[in-house]
Amino acid sequence: MKRMAAWLVLAVCMFVGGLAVAQTAPDPREADHEALRALMRTATEAVNTRKFDLLAPRLHAGFTVIAVDNTKLVGIDAFRTYWNGLFDGPNAPLIAVESKPVADELTLFLGENTGVVYGTSDDTFTFRKNSVFKEGEKRSMKTRWSATVAKDGEVWKLVNVHFSANAFDNPMLDAAAGIVTRTAALAGVAGLVLGLLLTGLLRRRR
Repeated sequence: MKRMAAWLVLAVCMFVGGLAVAQTAPDPREADHEALRALMRTATEAVNTRKFDLLAPRLHAGFTVIAVDNTKLVGIDAFRTYWNGLFDGPNAPLIAVESKPVADELTLFLGENTGVVYGTSDDTFTFRKNSVFKEGEKRSMKTRWSATVAKDGEVWKLVNVHFSANAFDNPMLDAAAGIVTRTAALAGVAGLVLGLLLTGLLRRRR
């Protein structure tokens, strides 16, 4: 019995020791993960500041974006034109955008040189004055994104990014609902005023 108990204690110690080693063992792909974190920081800065030259060297030759409005953009020039169009020109709807993307988890490597990653982003939009928003009005919206990355030599690059938003809960929908509510209220007031005027006219005629 004593010998069996000694073997049991030894087995438990080995198991616990193995767990400790496993928990402290370095991730063999930690350098890749850190490079991908840096890539996300660069992409975030480029989008928030519209400095796309920061991002251009980190884009794959086949880089594609699916924007939140389902627009497909192929290449950095198409994305730059689309993005700048949201801020410049007489009908541009935005003054600024601040994105804060966060990955759900570490990149899932599909091979030595490819990977996919998913996450969310808390985005704040500052609007220009238009029929929906006041000048400088801010609205926040949580978007979801996914990205495919590929390693070109020693450099990780973006191959594809896909953005999506909740079709039932977003600032544009809230603003549109507000317009409908205000329009209905104005229609109700106008109807009341018209009814009072008609009543007054009828009384005068009598």
